[in-house]
Amino acid sequence: MNDENCIFCKIVKGEIPSSVIFKDDICMAFMDVYPITPGHCLLIPKRHFVNLFDVDPEVLAHMAKRLIDLTRGVSEATGADGVLTVNANGEGAGQEVPHLHFHAIPRNKGDPFGFKFPPGYRESMATRDELDKIAKRIHESI
Repeated sequence: MNDENCIFCKIVKGEIPSSVIFKDDICMAFMDVYPITPGHCLLIPKRHFVNLFDVDPEVLAHMAKRLIDLTRGVSEATGADGVLTVNANGEGAGQEVPHLHFHAIPRNKGDPFGFKFPPGYRESMATRDELDKIAKRIHESI
């Protein structure tokens, strides 16, 4: 199942060139053409899933194993201090390409890009009651 207008589906079909790191029957990894840092790459399923909201759990389980391989490879190949692995689900989370993908981005201490908390986020701790209420709502939604 592919989306004919999806850029990642076109990469899977070989219609758009890519610098492939690996591929198997379920997923593939390739270099990001707009790297945030050298070594920035993507892991995608070959089948079209928009994001984690609709992915087949077995596909995701396989991808999780391959994400470990990719993250280790990026770390070793780049010598970076760390590797940020990121997935966005939906436009509100910053997802720009509507095909499930994980970024593996090499990072070094002091890099201008990274997972950053907003200023002052640790100034006010949530109450146990607030946490329990949202935990219950999430639990009931699962």
